[in-house]
Order: sequence, then structure tokens, then C-alpha cells
Amino acid sequence: MEFSFYSPGRIRFGQGARKEIGKLAKVYGGKCLIVRTSLKNNGREKYFSEITNSLSENGIEYVIFDQVQPNPTIDIVDKAKKNAIEENVDFVLAFGGGSSIDTAKAVALMVYNKEYTWEFCFNEFSNPFSDNDETIQALPVLAINTTAGTGSQVTQAAVITNPLKNEKNTLFHSCLFPRLSIIDPELMVTVPEKITAITGFDALSHAIESYFNPKASMLSTTLSLQAVTLIVKTLPKVIMDLENVELREKIAYADYLAGICLSNAGAEAPHPIGEIINGYYPEIAHGETLAFVYPSFFKSVSKKIPDKMEVVLQILKEYAPAGEHQAIDEKAFVTMKNFLKAIDLSVSLTSLAIPEDIVHEMKGKLFFNLPLTDSKGMQEILINSL
Repeated sequence: MEFSFYSPGRIRFGQGARKEIGKLAKVYGGKCLIVRTSLKNNGREKYFSEITNSLSENGIEYVIFDQVQPNPTIDIVDKAKKNAIEENVDFVLAFGGGSSIDTAKAVALMVYNKEYTWEFCFNEFSNPFSDNDETIQALPVLAINTTAGTGSQVTQAAVITNPLKNEKNTLFHSCLFPRLSIIDPELMVTVPEKITAITGFDALSHAIESYFNPKASMLSTTLSLQAVTLIVKTLPKVIMDLENVELREKIAYADYLAGICLSNAGAEAPHPIGEIINGYYPEIAHGETLAFVYPSFFKSVSKKIPDKMEVVLQILKEYAPAGEHQAIDEKAFVTMKNFLKAIDLSVSLTSLAIPEDIVHEMKGKLFFNLPLTDSKGMQEILINSL
């Protein structure tokens, strides 16, 4: 048995962990840029004040950049980069979901390497498993995630949208792993039902795809299946009981597991397809684009990896269709449809009424092969999801 597994960041997990940020962050410098959205609610702002107070009490100055939007663009990163350079910060602290954390990572890379252009970055850092230049560095990134789903707090990836090209690109490099991630389930009790479902399904997709991926190791497989089991059992419950911090804790832990598996084994077809959809429809949440294509993805890969699919279907058995003698591809398709319906993510690409010329462009961007699904297979999944 041979495998590699890399997850270099420090994790502080638990209720109330946010209050330790100042003490834990001191080693990274005396001034930071806090990256977050402008979205505010009374519950979360109370927690945010505790975080900034902790920084101040430990002698850390901070500047707030609060212009992050869902599916952050290169323009947003450029504004935050300018802010960070002008303020001469030592590290970047993300507060929020995946959009805030991804923005913080990109800022950290671009501030440390001021000569980098977006064209260079998108070309140079496009492969999660070809990180050969260890001399490339970034400012330290610290993350406090307020949603459970993106896994960005423990990955080497930052997803940034280029609206001029209708493209959503992912930067990969080991220097983008957050040095410290604080995962505090109490921060998640204010997340509304829809976002809870969307982010929770995102975490489930990370766990499933990292398990299905041929790059999976025995270690990542064990953790992936633990995450799948936790999410399938817990997500429908937490949607009905949003302020239950114990349920939030289980989803947050599963998100963490799925994230480190994703960073080691990699994603599969739904993620690049979803990112291509987002390039044209940035207003749609990432987790929703995954839900669009997941039933067709399940159907497509079930006959390639029937043993692995059967393991996942056993975990999802509560959502299986009636009848004992069904082809595995149809069973997989219907089971995933039923689970999505149970978490109120029963959505369809048909509702977007995507013009034929845009569909043709989307297919043209699926020109590469993945370990499990080739270019033709991804194009078929896209078309079958319409």
C-alpha cells in the first residue's frame, strides 16, 4: 500500500473556539486584513465583535474588507489586494463561507507576489496535483468559517470568477492552505434553511467525489465515507432544527473531513460542470449547480464503479426507489433525486432555459479528462441534466 496525504493546517474545532483567535493569530503578525461579505445579522455580528475584540486584546490591528460577493470575481480580489497593500498587513483573516475564504486566499497570493497577473495565475495554478514549486509563497491565511459545506478552510484551492470570459477558475497551490482554521459550530446557527441545504450538499459532494475518485487512498476513503454517513443522517434533521448546535457540530465536522479528502483525492465531474454553469450564471449558488447535475452524474458513473456506488447507495437506502430488481444506474439516479427532494434542492437546469449557443459553449469548455470521467462523459452529464 502506498499513498500521500497532506493536510498542513492547524485546526481549532469546537463551540466557542472563535474567542481564541487573537491568542492563536499572534504568531502570524501584528496586523491583518479581515475579509468578509457586507451581509450582516444581529446574531452573527455579536460573534464577529467577539472575534475583533479578541484580536485587539492580543495586540493585533485589523482592517476590514467587506465587499465579498458570492462567486467572487477578480475585481473584488483586486480591490482587497489594494487595501491589503496600502495597510501593509501581515496576514489575511477570512470570516464567512467559501466566497470569503477563497477571496482571502487569492488576496494572500497576489499581495505576496505583486507581479503576478491573473492570466499567469490561472495558467500556472490550475492543477491541484502538480504543485512542484515550493518557493512560491503567500501571506498567511487564517479562516473562520461561518457555513459548513465549502471545505475551503482546509483546502489548497481558491475559486475566482472572471466575468469577462464567463469563466469560474480554480487556483491550486499548497501555499493557499490556511495556516489556522477555527471551526465553531455556534457561528452556523444563524445560517438560513436554504443556505444550510446548499452548503451541506456541497460538503456531501466533496465526500462522495473524493471517495469515487481513483486517486482515493485507504485513509481518504475511510474519512470520506464517515463524512457521507454523517451528512446523509444529519442534514435533513438540521434543516428542520436550524438552531440545534449539536447537529450543526456534526455537519461542521463532516465538512472538515470532506474538505481534507477533497484536497487529497480531488473532485469529479460535477465540480467542473458546476463551475462552468456558474461562469454564465454567477447568481446561482455553487451547491445548487452541483444539485443540477448530481442525479445524471450518479447514473453515468454507477456502471463504472458499481461496488463503490453500492456502498454509497447503502448509506442512502432510506431514499432508494421501491422495487428490488432495478438496474444500478436507474437506482442511483432516483435515489439521488429523492435525497435532493428531501433537503429541498430538487432543482433542474431546465428552469434556466439556457440558450442553445450557451450550451454549445459550455460543452466546448469540457475538453479535458478526469480520472473517472472523460470529456465526452462530462458533456453527456451536462446535456442529460438539461
